[in-house]
Parts: sequence; structure tokens; C-alpha cells
Amino acid sequence: MRRRDFLKKAGWVVGSAPLLSVLDGCANIGTRAAKDLHRPNIVFIMADDLGYAELGCYGQKKIKTPNIDRLAAEGVKFTQAYAGCTVCAPSRSVLMTGLHMGHTPVRANGGGIPLLPEDVTVAEVLKKAGYATGCFGKWGLGDIGTTGVPTKQGFDEFFGYLHQIHAHYYYPDYLWDGETEFPLKGNENDGRKQYSHDIIMKRALSFIRRNADRPFFCYLPVTIPHVELFAPDGAMQQYKGKFAEPSPFVDPSGHAVDQPLPRTTHAAMISCLDKSVGELMTMLRQLNLDDNTIVFFASDNGGTNGGGIDAEFFNSNGPLRNYKTTLYEGGIRVPMVARWPGHIAPGTTSNLVCYFPDVMPTFAELAGAGRYVPGHIDGISIVPELLAGKTAGAKQKHHKYLYWEYGRGLKFKQAVRMGNYKAVRSNPNSPLRLYDLSADIGETTDIAGQNPEIVAKIEKIMVAAHTKPRPQKEPKSTEWFWPCRKYKLDEAGK
Repeated sequence: MRRRDFLKKAGWVVGSAPLLSVLDGCANIGTRAAKDLHRPNIVFIMADDLGYAELGCYGQKKIKTPNIDRLAAEGVKFTQAYAGCTVCAPSRSVLMTGLHMGHTPVRANGGGIPLLPEDVTVAEVLKKAGYATGCFGKWGLGDIGTTGVPTKQGFDEFFGYLHQIHAHYYYPDYLWDGETEFPLKGNENDGRKQYSHDIIMKRALSFIRRNADRPFFCYLPVTIPHVELFAPDGAMQQYKGKFAEPSPFVDPSGHAVDQPLPRTTHAAMISCLDKSVGELMTMLRQLNLDDNTIVFFASDNGGTNGGGIDAEFFNSNGPLRNYKTTLYEGGIRVPMVARWPGHIAPGTTSNLVCYFPDVMPTFAELAGAGRYVPGHIDGISIVPELLAGKTAGAKQKHHKYLYWEYGRGLKFKQAVRMGNYKAVRSNPNSPLRLYDLSADIGETTDIAGQNPEIVAKIEKIMVAAHTKPRPQKEPKSTEWFWPCRKYKLDEAGK
């Protein structure tokens, strides 16, 4: 049977991507040790700037995402899951450390601010429990030459972008293989021969194949659909001519990006990611790992309405207010699905309020690694919710509150969710605005004046949850490259 026929028979929707080559010769992999059979492999796929409603399973009508929709249909879809922050690097810091924005080490969004040796990551916890650990995509928590690189933070392997500004380009001259530059031939001088997402996914699938006989943690913080707006021609074809296009988008940063089909390209990028998810799932099935692998899919923050992306046209955030960089729901509520055959009931929907600090304790419980989790984290395990009563005597705990902040110095903004109440303060000197999300998911009506006791309680939470961050400085030697251009970043990451 041809590979393409096998993929279609398996039910996953694929195109003609070069990733298919990685599936060669992987149907007969050695068996796992019996002691590891109860510990699932863990795959966490994290899209970049994907809006809450940019997937079919969350109501998207114009962009096709059949493979991710199938994950939801065969698992659980969360309706009240939140990112760690409203922008990239801090949200990733929360995810990796289990510490919310009032405590997490990296709170600015420069992209090169490093984790330090004393910071404990999810990867370190799982590695101590015997898991192979790999990170593939956009890191954003430490540039080359710092203590924050993934291979110094618990990952056996890393392939992708270290500095997140480097990750703004889909046809870079090079990616990082661990701490070694990996040239992408044909991308020199602004050439566009190798699409970075495809290369990164190929390496991720190779990691899974090479570690199929032991428990593994595969962290996939992909760059799609973050701008810049570029997709391979094959991904573009299904959307060409379907959308009326606005004026071509010209990137204001100055490098040569003139995208004449911004709507088509945005849709194609998301479908390109979806196709990769389908190939990953088919590979797990070929390796006989499907039933012993839990796969999560989420986004690092809310959708954006800039850089040429027309979020209003796609209704990217659905009923949620605002977009990335704000602490309204559109900036922090994200799609999240999880699938684990035989353990997670298919076709279920969870209204559990959860967020990125919960990733570390959840993965640790799944891996039997709870003893390695620091005692001071802010997350709680959501395993009881995932398994829906299949854990004997286990009841799902709930957060007393969820906390976010973002900003520099004394000008940070804050948000708290407590039950159905959500409070937002745009800066320390502005009044607190209060919303009842059970009746007002769009955060249209401020009810602070009618609820002084709730406001007073949340005010105290905002004071207690915030701690002074350590210095948020880019390494002075940080450099990154566009084709034909070399930039030096200052300490502000600009």
C-alpha cells in the first residue's frame, strides 16, 4: 500500500508535504519495557498566535482544520483554557515553570531573556522520571550562549529558533540544532527554498521515531500562524480565489515582505499546521504508540489582528473581546484539546477553568514524576478532568483564582479570574473593571460598581500575587539574522 493511501485509510488528512519521507521504515519498532507501559508518551503542540475560534472544532467556517478537529472529536475540547500570558515569551515561561505571571522568571517579551540554572522546567521534571525530552520549534527563553537554551533546561534535543524574533521569518538562513547552527541551503540572499515549519516538523517526527521504545516528551512550540505571512505554494492552492483580498501587506520592519494574498496565506498557514498534525498522528499509529500517547494541542496566547492578519474577517477570536497583548479574553483564552484513546472519553467538552501553570503538575502526574515538581508552583493537575472519573477516588481540584500580568517596570497591567468573575486593570493607576463571564463572555459590561466586595477581594489578590521580577534584560551579545542582514539587539530587545 502506498504511504498516501495508508494515511488516508488511517483517517488523517494530508497533502504532499516532504514530511512523509520521515515515515519510511518506522512501522516495526521495538517494544517498550513493561514498567513503562502505564506511563504515556506526552506530545504538546503549541500554535503561535492562533485565535480561540480559528479551528473548525471551535466554530471556524473559512479555514479547514480536519485533523485538529479530529483530535477534539476523539478526545476532549476545553472551552475555558487560558495561556500563561498574552504574549509569547512570558507565556512560554509560565508553561515551562508552572509559575504564573506574578512569579515566573521571564516576564518581558524580548525573546532572548534566559531562564537560569535554578529554574525548574517541565522537561527537567520528566527527564528525571526517565523520559526522553525534545523541543522543536520556537523557544524564546534564552538565546545562544546563555543558561536558558533548551539543552541546559532539561531537553535532550532541540531544533528550531532560539530567539523569538529570529522566528518571525519562515525562510531563515539557519536554524539551531542544539547549540549548533544548521544552515538551510537555498534560503541565502532572501531565497525561499526551505520552509522552516516543514524542516522542524520532520525533526520532531524523527525524535518520536527514535524514542519509540521508551517514554518521551515531545514539545512542539511551532511558529504557525505567527507573522510573517508566508506559506508553501501547495498549502496556498486550496484557498486561492476563495477570499476577496485587501491591499497587499508590506511589513513595516523593512525587510522585503510584500504579501499580495494576506487572507489566503493566513488560512493556508493554519491548514499547513493542521496537515502536520495529521501526519504526526498517523506516525503514532504506525509506531503502535497511538493508545499510549496523550496529545495536547493549544495556542501560546490569543489571536492577533496585526501584521497583515485580518482577524475580523476570520472571526478569529469568536465572541471574545480584543486580541493578543491585552488581558481581555481575546488575549489569553485559547483553544485546547487533548486526546488519549482508552483514557480520555471521545467527543467530550470540558468547562474546567485551567491555564498554563497546570501543565507541569499534569504532566508530572501522568508520568509518575510528582516527586520532582517544586513545591512552590502555581498550577494544579487536571488529570482527574482528563480521565473523567477513571482515576480511583480522585476529584478535580479547582483554582481559587487565576492571575496574569504583563508590562515593564511599574506600568504592568493585571487580570484575575475568580469563579465566573474576571477583573482587568490596564495599569496600576486605573480602576479595576469587573465582568461576569457566565453572562458576558465578551466583557462588555463593567459591574465593578455593583460588586464592591468582589472588587476588594480581587484587589488583595492582585497585590499578593505579584512579586518583583528579576532583571529582564536581553544578553548584550545577542545577535540574529535576516537574509543579507545582521542586527544587534539592545537590552530592551529592540
